[in-house]
Amino acid sequence: MRDAAKPIDTRNDAGERVIAGRRTSPRSAVAETVLRSELGEDLASLLNTVELGAAENLDGCEAVAASILNFGVPDMTAIVASPEAVRRLAHLLKQRLELYECRLVPGTVTIAGEALDDSASGQLRFHINAEMVSTPTDIPVEFVADVEVESGKIRVFKL
Repeated sequence: MRDAAKPIDTRNDAGERVIAGRRTSPRSAVAETVLRSELGEDLASLLNTVELGAAENLDGCEAVAASILNFGVPDMTAIVASPEAVRRLAHLLKQRLELYECRLVPGTVTIAGEALDDSASGQLRFHINAEMVSTPTDIPVEFVADVEVESGKIRVFKL
């Protein structure tokens, strides 16, 4: 209909220009469930990305090691499921979440890990609790991350 090329110059009774409604639509609020869902997807992406430091030696490149160029987590395919591995991974995951996920309130991230029973064949499970930045009040979030030790894949799901 070629109406996009037509100039819009609508005026009210006082002669003032009327702005089209499509340009003045108020920003709608995002539902808490949508915020949680998007955060969960982004956490899964972060935790399933292998950092640059796993493939390249970053000794002497501290700025690169602490930058977005090193986004992700270390390669987890060689991890043996043990209580010590659970403690080390929980600490490492907390560091990575605080470094790369700005929607989480600093200092609120807690991660508790456990080795799943023998039927899970060496899987590790981490319970992630934090607060997500929101207005007017921060939103408490809780996720579970299951690590398949053989493949290094992490599955994140919401509680």
